[in-house]
Amino acid sequence: MFHKSMLFCGLCALALPMIAQGQDSSDELDTVVVTGSRIGYSDLIDTPAVSLTKPGDYLLQTIVLSNDTRDAEMRKREIHDTIAQLIASAGGRYVVFYVDEYRVALNRDNHRVELEEDDERPDSSLVSLQIRVGVGGDPAKAEAIIAEMRRFIRSANKVGRTEIEIKGDTALIMNKPERFRYELIDAIADDSKRLMTAMALDCKTEIDGLNRRVEWKRASAAELLLYIRYSVTISDCRKSPQ
Repeated sequence: MFHKSMLFCGLCALALPMIAQGQDSSDELDTVVVTGSRIGYSDLIDTPAVSLTKPGDYLLQTIVLSNDTRDAEMRKREIHDTIAQLIASAGGRYVVFYVDEYRVALNRDNHRVELEEDDERPDSSLVSLQIRVGVGGDPAKAEAIIAEMRRFIRSANKVGRTEIEIKGDTALIMNKPERFRYELIDAIADDSKRLMTAMALDCKTEIDGLNRRVEWKRASAAELLLYIRYSVTISDCRKSPQ
């Protein structure tokens, strides 16, 4: 099963063309955005025995706004007005982003993004945006949150000949998965101790790979399976004293 993951490294001091500086205030260094299918049993075969399942921080949906009004300036105005309407209706629930090299949060004073010409349709312009919503600490509600977000997108007030298309699956964002490193290392160490106890053996145990980066797979709509690729070497075993 194929899983895509993207690592976004943002520098807040940079600005995008035609947009005032509006980089998302969160530090995007070490923020992961995971799309694609969720893991199945076959994926677990290649995953270490010890892992942690943790909720992500946000859900992220890509949308495409397109417009085929004949006049280019009118197309631009209608798309920008639609974005303004989208931002206004988002309130504090959703954040609307424009993404080029970096993700930029839009607002009513900062929404006139650069548009692309549609190569497949004459006299048409489009732009890709992203809608973000918090997971809220309860992964069980993720499917309902996704459904609500998609209803919000579909019900958006579209100005003129602007259309909004939902593109692809909803992605999951986790900020700084490395913050769980030592929780993972503790779990790996505890598992090794339990293994020796279960075998009633006193052995020399070496754990390699704990210096590797934390990896992840999508476990559910709002959770990531986090792990470190480690190996355990057991030697010099003798029966544990009774």
